[in-house]
Amino acid sequence: MDRFLAMKVFARVVETGSFSKAADAMRLPPASVSRTVQALEAHLGARLLNRTTRSISITEDGETYYERCVRVLGEVDDMESALSHSKTSPKGKVRVSLPASMARSTIIPALSEFLAAYPDITVELNLTDRQVDIVEEGLDCVIRVGAVRDETLVAKRIGCYSQITCASPAYIEKFGEPMTLDDLEDHIAVGYVLNNMRVRSWEFTVDGETKTIVMKNLVAVNDADSYFACGLEGLGLIQGSSYTLKPHIERGALREVLKAYPSDSRVVSILYSANRHQPRRVRVFIDWVAALYARTPSLQAA
Repeated sequence: MDRFLAMKVFARVVETGSFSKAADAMRLPPASVSRTVQALEAHLGARLLNRTTRSISITEDGETYYERCVRVLGEVDDMESALSHSKTSPKGKVRVSLPASMARSTIIPALSEFLAAYPDITVELNLTDRQVDIVEEGLDCVIRVGAVRDETLVAKRIGCYSQITCASPAYIEKFGEPMTLDDLEDHIAVGYVLNNMRVRSWEFTVDGETKTIVMKNLVAVNDADSYFACGLEGLGLIQGSSYTLKPHIERGALREVLKAYPSDSRVVSILYSANRHQPRRVRVFIDWVAALYARTPSLQAA
């Protein structure tokens, strides 16, 4: 039995909570993963996992062994990276999830720079606004906006952007331009449907306090690209990130309105599992993203 491989297999089973998911993540047959864990338990003379027909759970011995595995695997990875740093570049795939609009406006235009610096790394982008399970979906890191409430994740703040309100010239010509928040009673917005199927409310900062406004809408969508497309077509006012809307404003396709009523700033973080050692390929990607955001003015709003 390859004990080092067995440790990696066992750790991934614990992290994914499933033999089949661990097998998918490691590109191994499910039967091989199960046999490896059984052989490891036989070698140690201890039960590491409790198994039922529907689920698995870790035993007390398994928890102790898993914590040691994570440290040992991390130390081995660090040692190999230190010894090979001057000889080889990091290798492998980095799987990252982030909002599609952020990928298109910021990450993708600069990605060739990263790939040129690290030619042996491949990057897989999972574009979605929904909250994903990093471990279960086999992701290395996630870029997300807003507060982080999952204590199993490490959140590294990399940016902050402002929300602005816009309208197309065609909308303003037809409905006029709102000058105050009270004026919004006579206007319509493009609705954005959240994951809980509710249409997102708008928020503005007034005298240091947040004021929430529920806008009327004739059209509602659940996709960021469609949302902005509706705004560009004059189907309603839209509210979105400055880094996404500024290019449309600069070319005259949209006009910023209600400048005197800013919205709360949104914090951007890159998240990764607190219980799993990050390979060097993931660490260099995280550092690159942080540096990219640091030099992007629209993502460093106060």
